[in-house]
Amino acid sequence: MVFVEGGSFMMGNIGYEVPESDPEGEWVTMEDGRQSYRKPFPGCSDSCYPTHKVTLTGFYINKFETTLGEYDVYSKENGLPLIYPKYRGDPEGFIPSSAIYLGVNWFDADNYCKWLAEITQLPFNLPTEAQWEYAARSRGKAVRFATDNGELEPGRNYRPHSSQFGASALIDPPGKYPPNPLGIYNMTGNANEWVRDWYHGLYYEISPELNPTGPIDEHEWSYNKVSRGFGRANSNWQSNLVFRRLADSPKYWNNGFRCSLDSNIRYL
Repeated sequence: MVFVEGGSFMMGNIGYEVPESDPEGEWVTMEDGRQSYRKPFPGCSDSCYPTHKVTLTGFYINKFETTLGEYDVYSKENGLPLIYPKYRGDPEGFIPSSAIYLGVNWFDADNYCKWLAEITQLPFNLPTEAQWEYAARSRGKAVRFATDNGELEPGRNYRPHSSQFGASALIDPPGKYPPNPLGIYNMTGNANEWVRDWYHGLYYEISPELNPTGPIDEHEWSYNKVSRGFGRANSNWQSNLVFRRLADSPKYWNNGFRCSLDSNIRYL
């Protein structure tokens, strides 16, 4: 796991600084109170706005996406069926080292992380949406992508675009390309990842500053869970933003995940 030191950042599509003469720019109050004239990155829906200050305490997050082999251990220990056993070892990538991207819904991912908490007596959980974005952006930097330099360079820090279809064309082994500056892999592209929060398209307008966890599950709009990091090989690269929010039914089974550890204590 990677320890992510706590701090404050502007969550949402913070964009990039532009000259004050640019008519498409707007003044944004940054986390330190200064005013910055900025233009949003393209490719993000209205749910990425408004940008808002978030302060997080320190936490850990998995360096890699959860693999099929890791999830198999959990399944066997708890008497659960394996994910797609008849496809194991085929060219579609159902091998132990593959990142999970099929067969696990939100409840399965949540139970896996809570199982880790039970057997370790440590506060494992799915990362909150704010934790995920803060870690992907290397403690809140104004970058579009969770790569080593904040940009996409296919073939060096991101897989080349492919016209192929099927799982093997969509998912890379965890760690194939360089991590972001915090040392975390595959938070742009690869498997889309479940996070802890219920989804609400207007949540950013009411989000608390300190350690937000999303709307309560009784909220009338909270029928879906948030997923982050979408952007496989065949997708539009410019839509693979670290700000992008997707609303998925918690019963949807076409996502992966990684766990977090809610602790400001440096165990490692």
